[in-house]
Formats: sequence, C-alpha cells, structure tokens
Amino acid sequence: MTQGQIYGLVTFLAVVAVMLVRSNEVKAWQAIAIALMGFYLALTPMGYMVTWIVNLIAKAL
Repeated sequence: MTQGQIYGLVTFLAVVAVMLVRSNEVKAWQAIAIALMGFYLALTPMGYMVTWIVNLIAKAL
C-alpha cells in the first residue's frame, strides 16, 4: 500500500469515526473501523505528529 492510499484510507476512516461519535451509538464493527484508522495512521509519517500531540496533552494533565 502506498502512502497516498494510506492517507486516503485514514481520511475516510476518520470521517466515519466522527460520524459514529456524533450519532452516540458505537457498535463492535464501528469500534473496529476506528481502531483500523488508528492502525493505518500509525503507518504514516503523520503518526509521529499525533504521538507528539498526545504526549503533550498527557503531560499537561
């Protein structure tokens, strides 16, 4: 899978995750979709930025 394909898949899964959270109903397959988004995001260079932001927030709390 190329980086472009991964970015497209992550974008699609992020939109699905936002829509699911807004609906206030999260089923098993929906949780799997959100987990897949996180997994594919970790395969991109953007994963380092997300890790940095999460660490920054965690240290602030």
